[in-house]
Amino acid sequence: MNDAPVTEPALVSTLRPVDLIGRATAVMVALLGVASFALSFEALRDLAVRTGALPPKSAWIFPILVDGAAIIFSLSAFRASAVGAESDRRWHFSLVVAISLCSVCFNIAHAEKGLVPSAIAAAPPILLFLAFESLLRQLGPERPAAPAKRKPQRKVLPLAGKALPVAANPEAGAKRAKALELAGKGLSQAAVARELGVSAATVSRWLGKGSKAA
Repeated sequence: MNDAPVTEPALVSTLRPVDLIGRATAVMVALLGVASFALSFEALRDLAVRTGALPPKSAWIFPILVDGAAIIFSLSAFRASAVGAESDRRWHFSLVVAISLCSVCFNIAHAEKGLVPSAIAAAPPILLFLAFESLLRQLGPERPAAPAKRKPQRKVLPLAGKALPVAANPEAGAKRAKALELAGKGLSQAAVARELGVSAATVSRWLGKGSKAA
């Protein structure tokens, strides 16, 4: 009996569209980094030679230091964002900002005088920085939505001097029943009030409610 070959599902089918977009963005940012490095390398090397800061034989080290540091800081920030280390990500990102500004200044210093040459010289490091920041925002950890705030419920307290309902004050209910009983025996409201230890107005209110209920 021949078993039919089992084909493994393609890796692309197991990825969400969001993951595919993130990977495609990472590849394009890497290509943009290579292009920016190639354009910046010659400019920084020539700048080091023209200014006399470095001899021609060792001038190639200068762009390696500047752009190499940018690559290291960018990868470190990328790793910190991937593992959710927010404090490390902010630190490495600040280094990326600083080295990107240095690269922009050096490229502008190498360009010919004029607005257009300066803009063209500054475009590669600026675009690389913006693309890298977009990548970090896409691949950063998802933050759960903040729970909705509930309004605090106000507790309604009885006013001072106001009698509670009979259901909420069993003692008052017992006294009221006793007042009705004593009044039925012919005692005056003043006598009922002295007997129960309440005011005459309270006895009058109890008896008034009792007569309405009857």
